[in-house]
Amino acid sequence: MRRVSTGGRIGAICAGFILVSLYYYSQNGIEAQTTQDQPATSPAQSPVVTPAPIETQPAQTPSAAEEEEHPQAFDYLPKTKMGYVDWVAAIKQGVIHPRDSLEPDAVTMKALDFNIIFKVNVSGLPDVVYPHYPHTLWLDCRNCHPSIFLMRAGANPVTMEKILKGEYCGRCHGIVAFPISDCFRCHSRPK
Repeated sequence: MRRVSTGGRIGAICAGFILVSLYYYSQNGIEAQTTQDQPATSPAQSPVVTPAPIETQPAQTPSAAEEEEHPQAFDYLPKTKMGYVDWVAAIKQGVIHPRDSLEPDAVTMKALDFNIIFKVNVSGLPDVVYPHYPHTLWLDCRNCHPSIFLMRAGANPVTMEKILKGEYCGRCHGIVAFPISDCFRCHSRPK
């Protein structure tokens, strides 16, 4: 499995999505239209790293009308139960093949298979499981560390409010990755 390894975190992901779209267009005889509107050091190999508990507030999620629909080029990609593109399934099924780098001789890092559990201080709401594996299938450690997340337990005061403002997980989720309205994809560990 391969990951994008560039200095621009979101830009690299967007570039991959654009390439997937252009490939789809070229294979299906559709003309693309444009408008003006439109080797890293790996963390400790621990099975579970538990940061300090995070405080959460009820999230204000966008309505279905506010969420952007996927372009037609994404129609052939596998979907989640909520209808969003499942990028990890697309990689596993061989539908897409992200590259580590634009450099042909770049060293490929193996995907990291460990989880970080964020304790949630809201009764009845499951804790958050952050799985490194699906993220490192196509992202290099430097995409998130240390600019978005410090690699130290308890060093990242993650809240839903900050995520909604585009910090932490919100740097990608809701922009180029599944939206945060798909709550239980992250809040998946019962207390």
